[in-house]
Amino acid sequence: MVTLSNDEMKCIELFESQTGAIVKDCLIGEEGIAFVIKEGEMGRAIGKGGSSLERARKAFGKPLFVVESADDIKDFVVNLLKPVPISNLNIQEKDNTRTAIVTVDARDRGAAIGKGGERIKMEKALLRRRFNADLRLATKD
Repeated sequence: MVTLSNDEMKCIELFESQTGAIVKDCLIGEEGIAFVIKEGEMGRAIGKGGSSLERARKAFGKPLFVVESADDIKDFVVNLLKPVPISNLNIQEKDNTRTAIVTVDARDRGAAIGKGGERIKMEKALLRRRFNADLRLATKD
């Protein structure tokens, strides 16, 4: 069960009012704010031509990271990395620790990591928070 801070609850309320999408989780980080949207609500969160998401970005005044929720760890990892295509996804369990090892094409590595690593930091934090798992990125040529 995820515990939300008051600031995170306020962010959820504002995001939902700006987009109409249902938010299941929110994480405020140095890199921006991440929202986990209810399955099937991504279209509503983005809006026609990106209008809802752009309106929310202006309201928050900082970068937003939006991902669709999933109950399965593999599905959630795929959603975290969208639109980056994944070549291989392995979930390893060792000493009560789960690690999602994701392989992407070398040319997609930058998109998976994000400018200054902000995207990968959010992806790792969300995966740890929702599934108590680590994320490792590998590339193939």
